[in-house]
Amino acid sequence: MKNRSRYEVIAAILSSCLRMETRTKIMYKAMLSNDQCKLYIQFLLKCGLIREVINSEKRYYTVTESGNKFLANFEKLKQMLPSILEGDMEDQFHLTV
Repeated sequence: MKNRSRYEVIAAILSSCLRMETRTKIMYKAMLSNDQCKLYIQFLLKCGLIREVINSEKRYYTVTESGNKFLANFEKLKQMLPSILEGDMEDQFHLTV
């Protein structure tokens, strides 16, 4: 698997939260370690992109309106970028660092 940007990870978490999910389900769906998942969830809660729902002593997370806007804009941005950027930019554009 290629390395993902922070925004791609956030989008994966938000997508998994479109339905109310537990942290464990989010962790598996977004392919994160437990520690990574905890950090991202704390960050997304603080930013207001997800909210926590406690139901019968279980914690669930669901996406907020702001989170839905982030996902929509992220998808638009991905469509705007040329598909060539998904490959190795250095090889495609003969760049040297």
